[in-house]
Amino acid sequence: MRNIKTTISVFICLLVFELINRNNPIFACIAAVICVQNTIVDSKEIGFSRIIGTIIGGLAGAFTLFIVNTFFNHKILIFIIPLGIMLLIQICVTINMKKAVVICCVVFLVITLNHDEGYILYTFNRVLDTSIGIIIALFVNKYVKIPEKLKSKIGDKEELIETHENSEP
Repeated sequence: MRNIKTTISVFICLLVFELINRNNPIFACIAAVICVQNTIVDSKEIGFSRIIGTIIGGLAGAFTLFIVNTFFNHKILIFIIPLGIMLLIQICVTINMKKAVVICCVVFLVITLNHDEGYILYTFNRVLDTSIGIIIALFVNKYVKIPEKLKSKIGDKEELIETHENSEP
């Protein structure tokens, strides 16, 4: 079921981005793939962690680039980025958001290593795109139900596969 829901979530992300004429749905699709979990509770938990991590990493990345652009040369980023990663991990652990560490650091890296002039808008767009993917994944995980007829067919096939695997020497 998770496979089907993940597929539907990615399709809806792609469709929404096409319909609203928004470029590059990759972050929404990645968020959808990660957030569709076995239960809606798990999906909400991981979705919440991803949003918090994305916001923290995005704000930290934008702030870092603001400081570097204002006072330093971009070459200093080679020293600032590792320190930023260390600080972000500590922040996430301190606020009891350990599940947000990875996405927080990834977003920070994407923003600081892709330091175009429009980093504020880029940061906003990454947070927005990730949030769209999470919201779509949560709705799909909660409201998409497999018809019982299809469930029984899938169950029959799984039982047949298990029986076949167990009977092999």
